[in-house]
Amino acid sequence: MIRSNLNPSLLILIFSLALCSGMLLSAQVSVGDGSYTTIFPGTDSAGRNGFPSGTPQLSGNALGKPVPTNDWWSKLIKEDHADNLFNYPMTLKTTNQGLIVTYIPWGPIGDSTPIEIGLTGLNAARTSVSDYSDWTVTMNWSDGSHDLKTTSGIGMPFLYFQKDADDVVEIKVNSGTVTVSGEMLIIANAVNGADFVFYAPSGSSWSSIGSTYTSTLNGNDYWSMAMLPQSTTNVNAVAVEYKKYAFVFPTNTTTTWSYNEISSKVTSVFSVSTEVKEGTDTNVLLGLLPHQWSNLAPTSPTPNEYSYDAIRGELKTMDGNTFTLENTFKGILPTLPNLTQYSTGFSLTDLDAKISQIENDGLATWTDSYNEGQVMNRLIQTARIADQIGDIVARDKMIATIKERLEDWLTYQSGEVAFLFYYNSDWSALLGYPSGHGQDNNINDHHFHWGYFIHAAAFMEQFEPGWVNQWGEMINLLVRDAASDDRNDTMFPFLRNFSPYAGHSWANGFATFPQGNDQESTSESMQFASSLIHWGSVTENDAIRDLGIYIYTTEQTAIEEYWFDIYERNFQPNQQYSLVSRVWGNSYDNGTFFTGDIAASYGIELYPIHGGSMYLGHHQAYAQSLWTEMTNNTGILSNEVNPNLWHDTYWKFLALTDAQAAIDLYDSYPDRELKFGVSDAQTYHWLHAMNALGIVDTSITSDHPIAVAFVDGGLTTYVGHNYSNTAITVNFSDGFMLDVPANTMATSRDLNVSGILSADTYEANENDPVNLTTTTSGSGITKVEFYDGDTFLGEDTTAPYEFNVPNISLGIHSMYSKIFVGTDFINTNVINIQVGDQIPYSAGPTIIPGILEAGHYDIFEGGNGQGISYFDTSTDNKGNFRPTEYVDAVTDVTEGATVGWITAGEWLEYTIDVQTTGCYDMNFRYASGNTSGGGPFHFEIDGQMVSPQIPVTTTGDWGNWNSKTSTIELTAGIHVLRLTVTQGEFNLGRITFSYSGMDCPAPGETGLPFDFETSPVTADFTSFNGGTATVEAVIAPQNTGNNSGSLAKVVRNGGDVWAGAYLNLSGGLDFSSQNFITLRLWTEAPIGTTVKMKLEEQANPANASELDVATALSGEWETLSWDFSALGATVFDRLVFMFDYGNTGDGTATSTFYFDDVEQVTTLGIEDPEFEGLKIYPNPVTNKLYIKSNSIHLTKVEIFTLLGQKVMDVRSDLNAIDLTNLSKGMYLVKLLNSDGYIIKKLIKR
Repeated sequence: MIRSNLNPSLLILIFSLALCSGMLLSAQVSVGDGSYTTIFPGTDSAGRNGFPSGTPQLSGNALGKPVPTNDWWSKLIKEDHADNLFNYPMTLKTTNQGLIVTYIPWGPIGDSTPIEIGLTGLNAARTSVSDYSDWTVTMNWSDGSHDLKTTSGIGMPFLYFQKDADDVVEIKVNSGTVTVSGEMLIIANAVNGADFVFYAPSGSSWSSIGSTYTSTLNGNDYWSMAMLPQSTTNVNAVAVEYKKYAFVFPTNTTTTWSYNEISSKVTSVFSVSTEVKEGTDTNVLLGLLPHQWSNLAPTSPTPNEYSYDAIRGELKTMDGNTFTLENTFKGILPTLPNLTQYSTGFSLTDLDAKISQIENDGLATWTDSYNEGQVMNRLIQTARIADQIGDIVARDKMIATIKERLEDWLTYQSGEVAFLFYYNSDWSALLGYPSGHGQDNNINDHHFHWGYFIHAAAFMEQFEPGWVNQWGEMINLLVRDAASDDRNDTMFPFLRNFSPYAGHSWANGFATFPQGNDQESTSESMQFASSLIHWGSVTENDAIRDLGIYIYTTEQTAIEEYWFDIYERNFQPNQQYSLVSRVWGNSYDNGTFFTGDIAASYGIELYPIHGGSMYLGHHQAYAQSLWTEMTNNTGILSNEVNPNLWHDTYWKFLALTDAQAAIDLYDSYPDRELKFGVSDAQTYHWLHAMNALGIVDTSITSDHPIAVAFVDGGLTTYVGHNYSNTAITVNFSDGFMLDVPANTMATSRDLNVSGILSADTYEANENDPVNLTTTTSGSGITKVEFYDGDTFLGEDTTAPYEFNVPNISLGIHSMYSKIFVGTDFINTNVINIQVGDQIPYSAGPTIIPGILEAGHYDIFEGGNGQGISYFDTSTDNKGNFRPTEYVDAVTDVTEGATVGWITAGEWLEYTIDVQTTGCYDMNFRYASGNTSGGGPFHFEIDGQMVSPQIPVTTTGDWGNWNSKTSTIELTAGIHVLRLTVTQGEFNLGRITFSYSGMDCPAPGETGLPFDFETSPVTADFTSFNGGTATVEAVIAPQNTGNNSGSLAKVVRNGGDVWAGAYLNLSGGLDFSSQNFITLRLWTEAPIGTTVKMKLEEQANPANASELDVATALSGEWETLSWDFSALGATVFDRLVFMFDYGNTGDGTATSTFYFDDVEQVTTLGIEDPEFEGLKIYPNPVTNKLYIKSNSIHLTKVEIFTLLGQKVMDVRSDLNAIDLTNLSKGMYLVKLLNSDGYIIKKLIKR
């Protein structure tokens, strides 16, 4: 630290400015308790994270507005030219010379160039977008001398052109028969039987040289072109008939919508604003697509003009500037209601066990925004069911898991590169990192990804009311990114993914394929709309709710027409299947982006199935026919093992028409592999709930969006969910009124009773009696039945409702009761009673010191030990050892009984007998084929950690075994030792415990600076890939120039060129003020040796930042520094030391590196010898602050707040200062002697 004579106030100002500059550099934008960054955070260790290259190709009126993507014309804004513009009915392609117009009935444009439209001399290097509206785009060619604009819209048979006054229109006709008729240039049979007509202003003429036609337009700057209907027989007559539309130019197109709660009708109005260039006609010619003309409102104008053949079906034209659609919204639910008790074969205890199987599941640290969403949804669907059956513990575990990760995504911290959002202002897009499927660099699939996140947010607000107040506006950013309903939004385009006129969403940000834009998974698009409905409802934001209802109902009509062809009027005759899985701008197919397997084609249009999937059962005849086809074309009936055949998804779809058949298939295939993102508990619940409900009754609607009616024979079940804090009455269209209490789901079959089952003991010995009691509320109870699993135990007909279980047998007994009102009943909660003890695997406890084999975890006397002596996330044993247990254990001739396939959240317990209290070295065998290694894991006794978190490095293969040593603190006696896995990706073998002393060194919960005098110690280091780190005494020659007692040493020998070691810190590093990390280094490696300092996040090592410096000395001490000032405050809580990076070590003196005094500093400079070696530690400090002053005689220590208020003035005992009474926070410590002072930053915990 440089000696300073600055006054404290100035130092405080400098320090505060440094903090502010760090904040500005990170460009963190706070939104409630959340935040995002406006500066690209960088890539992760795998090179992921990106954003679109280049800048948007915009001009004119399009400048200064958010950049639209995911439209039929989106290639225009990314590339200089676009060759995949399909507006129905025409196909367009831009070139330097202008616009190619053709008609391609199917597929890409290829080399078709029948008509080229431009200006004489035009040669524009690119075509930009100069204007756009809800379904039109204006293209602009400008080369400095010439300027051409063309407007095209979906379903519009006309193109509208404008030019500079002195430009000459030039039309090249490469095929077809040309006729000039007055101002009209008619081209018959230009391509694929299509006819085209150009309309020049009144008084214009056409000249030709060969096949090139020109016109000055009689001094005007506008003209138009039309494609005539393919059925045209009298081209001249229709050309004349169309002339009335030729000079009515669209200037704007808009879509508005409204939702009428009472009628459950969604009305959408399509309007065109026009400019009449000449003549008295005022209407454009609009083409309506099948999903439009089949759903016109009773009062809407109708399309009574000619029709066109289009890839989407019949395009019916209308003489007019507006029309109105009316669709009926039939309701959605957050999940199916709790009526499973009425389904034959349903087992409440089986459902409870399925929930228990995933309630402890974590979320992967190596993931992407799409996979993250799927797994969150898996937990969300399961947690809702847990809530229904009263398993509140399981529910709350899953809520906590979702909450932690979702809030991590919604919060940006400087330096992190994972679980964050970055707003790219160039492309007006919110990008999530890590992304997936081009979500970042191509702006793909935002509605798919954010649908999962928004659904998770609705779930959080439902179960943690008020969550919206902290995080809601961040979620609303996701809503706006994918579907802003505000045309004046300054950050995001209007309805990015959803095309109001096409009636569906487009997934590809820049329409990069030759067939045009595309969308694959309509079911995920519908999930996005559902998420808006839930989020808007639970937050009482009607605008978002109604936006979701508008998208949901409209997209449903498009799916039924273009993906399902339910009415059999749109698919071409050669279409083999009853659905398509990809709709392109000018084609459709049954492929997917991951396989050509038809099984996946079906599945991708159904997954994920949830409470918003009811639309899949609205057309029962089609759904039944589709299921029959699915059984003919896949192995679903034979339980085929096929990763592309998603059995659970198929079954849940089948349940919408025949739930009992779905249950039968489910029961026949219990050991299937679950698709990623699927919950077995949700499948089981869905099938049995639908079996109790019947099918969706589409004839009944309601005045509440979260409500659905079902019918089973003559029984109608009305279901409604109320997110609000006050009771509501849902009015169904058939007159039924359903009262729904606040914050609950209700059905017309609910009973006005409830109950809770309890026992007098939950752990019993074999043959003990157990007394059960069901505490009830409500009236009309006729009896209570008691069950042990599916076994009826007995009943009680009078309160208090009790039952005695005599002579209970070994095992886990899952008990519940049924409370009857007549023949109807409800189930209570499930309780588990453990009968039998957990005992050691061998004859007695494992003696410590001694050897413990990983596969020798404890036994449960009553049978399978899941949840008692271990927890495994899968219920199949992938190994060959102890096959009746779920633990994936293998017997290895060399390594013994090993445990493999280890994943996060698992644990194993071992009964041990510790001979002596003290610290033990724990040497364990492990293997990891994961390139990033695995773990960490740790040990616990009685819920208290007795070891540090222990990560492992890669061994290159799952069968390559290495050893590692850590420490563990044990007390004498018999204990149950639990091995807890935080993250998996490793196999575990023998563990050898050896006594090392009374006390373990202080664990590595430390913060900078550290000098290795008391901490860190050897056990705190994790060495990797050929590096070995130790802490040892300073001896010659390293004691020359170093007065310390201890230092750290890393020896590199073999392994990889990145061999080294790391230390875990107690908290994230903050470079807002202290910009540099420095250390002192001694090595005999040559001058110029690279030393890499890498910062990582312990919870996500892929989130990292690194810098290199080169040595300037050899054989003596020097100070190295790394400037991390650009990072500001970070989440990085790990220091990774990689010496001689890039070379493989050989264990000699030139591969040995001694280092000391690792710290953060504010500035770099030559230390005043007066203060050399002056240190304060530990920092951060909890209670006692130590000052190492060496030969410096300090006279006083003063401590200031950052605002300059002095809080302590210490004049004696300066080597150890008690800060117990000092509040938590950041302080400045002023250390004074007779010549001056220095100031250091201090963090008090």
